[in-house]
Amino acid sequence: MTYTKAGRILAVLAISLGVLRILTAILVLMSDDPVGAARAILGSKTTGQAIDQCLYAIVFGILVGILTDISKSLLLISDTQRDTDQITKPDPTR
Repeated sequence: MTYTKAGRILAVLAISLGVLRILTAILVLMSDDPVGAARAILGSKTTGQAIDQCLYAIVFGILVGILTDISKSLLLISDTQRDTDQITKPDPTR
């Protein structure tokens, strides 16, 4: 369960930071010198390269989010199955 929560936090951070960097790249595009501003503000050669990297981060965040949903579902299934097994099995002490 700890890894599921950590994965969920990682997914939200990756998507949020990716969107924030895309918005920054769009603002850099509207500046007077987009090439110089891209190097100074975004740390990449061009704004297109920065947007590509952001899209990779967003896709990574979505994939991690999907994996955490699968993990959460499997945990619920195993808990339900364990509870059902305890109800249907007779008590060995009797």
